[in-house]
Amino acid sequence: MLDVHPPPHAAHGWRDFFVHIATIVIGLLIALGLEQTAESIHHRHQVREARDAIVEERAANQHEFATTTELFRRETKRFQTNLAVLQYLQQHPGAAPDTWPGTISWHSNITTFSTAAWQTAQNLGVTARMSPSDVRQLEHLYYQLSEVQASSAERLRAISAARRYTASDADASRLTGAQLANEIELSEALLIAHYRFGGDMRNLHSIYPDFAPSPATDELRAIVHEPPMTEEERRELRGSN
Repeated sequence: MLDVHPPPHAAHGWRDFFVHIATIVIGLLIALGLEQTAESIHHRHQVREARDAIVEERAANQHEFATTTELFRRETKRFQTNLAVLQYLQQHPGAAPDTWPGTISWHSNITTFSTAAWQTAQNLGVTARMSPSDVRQLEHLYYQLSEVQASSAERLRAISAARRYTASDADASRLTGAQLANEIELSEALLIAHYRFGGDMRNLHSIYPDFAPSPATDELRAIVHEPPMTEEERRELRGSN
C-alpha cells in the first residue's frame, strides 16, 4: 500500500498548489518504481531458485536412470531365466529344482523419477517468467520421464500377473500342465512389457544423451529374438536423429 500524506500547511495560490501536486505525483512515481523494482528482483530470485532446483532434480533423475539401466540388464536375464525354467518344467513335469536351468525370481526395480521442483515452479507461476523455449524443453523432458515411469508401472503389472501363482504355492514344479502353459504366456507377456520399458528408456536417451547409459538397440532386439541392426539400419537411424 502507498500512503499519500497531505501537505503540512495549506497551499497559497496556484503555484503552491501545483508544487504540492507535483511533489505528490513524483513521490508516487518513485514509490511505484521502487515497488516494481523490488517485485522484479523477487521474481528473478524465484526464477533462479526454480532453475537451481530443477538442475538438482535433473541430476537426481539422471542417477535414477543410470541405476535403472543397470538393473534392467540384470532383470532381462532374470525374466529370460524364468521363462526357460517354466518351459523346461513343461517338458519335464515335476523336475527337481536342482535340475532346472536356473532359479525363478520375480524381483524387479520400480523406477520413480522426481518431479517436485518442476511442479513447484508451475504451481507458483514461476514458469510464466521463464523463457518459452526453456519451458517447452522442460515440459518435453518431464513428459519423456513420465513415459518411462508409465512403462515401468505397466511392467510391474505384468510381473504381478506372472507371479500370481506364488500366492498359493511358490514351487513351480507343482503347477499343472494347464497352469504351466498359462505361466509361459504370462512370462512372455512380461518380457514384451520389459522390452517396451527398455525402448522408452532408449528413446529418452536418444533425445537427452545426458541420461546415460541406456539399454542399447541390439540388446533390446535380442529380448524379442530379432537379429542385430544392419549397417544400413544404423545409418537410417542416425539420419532420423
